[in-house]
Amino acid sequence: MSKFRFKKRKQVATAFEVNVTPMLDLFSVLIIFLLATSVLSSVGELKIEVPFLSSKPPPPQEKIDKNPEKTVSVTIDVRKVKYQQATTASSLPANEFEVDLTEDGLDKIQAAIYAIRKENAAFDKVTVFTQPEVSYAKLVMVLDSLRDLRNGRTPIAFPAGYQFPSGVEQTSLITKIVLGDVLF
Repeated sequence: MSKFRFKKRKQVATAFEVNVTPMLDLFSVLIIFLLATSVLSSVGELKIEVPFLSSKPPPPQEKIDKNPEKTVSVTIDVRKVKYQQATTASSLPANEFEVDLTEDGLDKIQAAIYAIRKENAAFDKVTVFTQPEVSYAKLVMVLDSLRDLRNGRTPIAFPAGYQFPSGVEQTSLITKIVLGDVLF
């Protein structure tokens, strides 16, 4: 018999370590990104109601003349704001004027809408048209003047049972502002 001896190899236990530092760095960056985007996505929300067409036939002119409905549209240009008021009744004339895009001009437009609201408390909708060159700051300035009452004007009560849109206070001048030419 041969005298070969088999040596047993020693099994060395190696410690296996997972480096978690890069993973923690990645998660900390992701958390900051998620928090920042969730906060910034809720700032500056503006609800927009896009006008739509109806296939329903219009009522007869006699019925319209008994209960005329007023419509107001505001067209914003780079330097001017055009106010147009019309009624569905054929006998009543339209009211139209143009003012500069300044605080004084917007005060004149708000005074005209305030007079309509005093006459008809249920009136609550203005359509706004803009030219493509109008900056966002000017658009918001006009929208704020249509929604919020200026100094010296007392709030007008809305009719009983009136449903306010979400986020609209009861002291607002107009509760529904429709952007007539929304570009997507």
